[in-house]
Amino acid sequence: MTTDNNAFSFTHTRLESIKPPKTGRASYRDSKVAGLSLAITANGSKSFYFVKRIEGKPTRIRIGGYPEISIDDARKEAQKFSGEIAKGENPHKARKTKTGAPTVTELFEYWLATHGKVHKKSWAEDVRVFNKYCVPLHKKTLTQLSKPDIIKWHQKLGENHGQYQANRAFQLVRSLFRYGDEIGYHGANPCTGVRKFPEESRERFLMPDELKKFHAAVLEEDDLWRDFIFVLLFTGQRKRNVCQMQWKDLDLTRGLWYVAGEHQKNGSPLVAVLTAPAIDILTLRFNASDKHETWVFPSERGTGSVVDPKKAWERIRERSGLTDVRMHDLRRTLGSWQALTGTSLQIIGKSLGHKSMKATEVYARLTTDPVRESLEKATQAMAEHWETGIVEQ
Repeated sequence: MTTDNNAFSFTHTRLESIKPPKTGRASYRDSKVAGLSLAITANGSKSFYFVKRIEGKPTRIRIGGYPEISIDDARKEAQKFSGEIAKGENPHKARKTKTGAPTVTELFEYWLATHGKVHKKSWAEDVRVFNKYCVPLHKKTLTQLSKPDIIKWHQKLGENHGQYQANRAFQLVRSLFRYGDEIGYHGANPCTGVRKFPEESRERFLMPDELKKFHAAVLEEDDLWRDFIFVLLFTGQRKRNVCQMQWKDLDLTRGLWYVAGEHQKNGSPLVAVLTAPAIDILTLRFNASDKHETWVFPSERGTGSVVDPKKAWERIRERSGLTDVRMHDLRRTLGSWQALTGTSLQIIGKSLGHKSMKATEVYARLTTDPVRESLEKATQAMAEHWETGIVEQ
């Protein structure tokens, strides 16, 4: 007899204890009510679904997010769907008929399953953007949305979350409508003709006089965020890579970090070089950590890794007075200081994990030794503008 570990009686305690998968989504079934399931994505989002074969086809109907929808309410909804099926009805078709067209959420879920996860390495970022910035559109049917609706949503998003984020969310919604005909929507794309906010190419990096202010502001953070920000700076890697850094991927003796391709924007694995300051920080963290811990920067909530140091970053910007500096500018800072210390563009590209058709062959011939030398020069040059150590021991 085999045991299905994904089927159990849903309770608040049990659902709260479920850890997100590393990638994609994981599903669990309620043993109390047939058809009720819970899906959890890599970013920790949890949703109830009713899953059943209807008219010979596997069908999944979204009930709602957890904990916004309680377990009891989700069970009642699942039982209602089961009753409708028993009467020969199709609740999935009925929902479509009632609304007159698929909703934006249904379009997104279709796109994610058939196109996003299949063709995009950065699909998890699209999920984050959709769940955070597209909420006002989630329940709207595709036929309900008009160009003025999109303009109003885009403008408000720019006011509340910044023009850059507003443009990223708008681009996602605009691209979703291109797949509308695949689920029965043949109307116009309401995003057509809507103008994005103007964006300027970023060339921002920390200058010598700013490094001292930045360093002092970071030192006031607690150990977790202080170490996170410094590792971000001294590796030059993307925020999501540092968030998902695992001890098994680090070789602190050789000073190497193996970043899996699935975590890279360009889809290619990377061997990132760790300089002495980064190794010192990581060694201290390892010595103070639970040796059974998976993540270098575990979530303060006790499950998975940290997701976004947004609040800590805002505190650092406020204390340092560098209110226009973004987290991604730390990556640009390291590359800029490499350039200032005479490093070739090829080695900078390899250091930061850049990929281009022109430079790929050059990258393949490089070893980690010139990369390490370059990074050491850059970090040493930055450190000369500080009066104290990187971490307080």
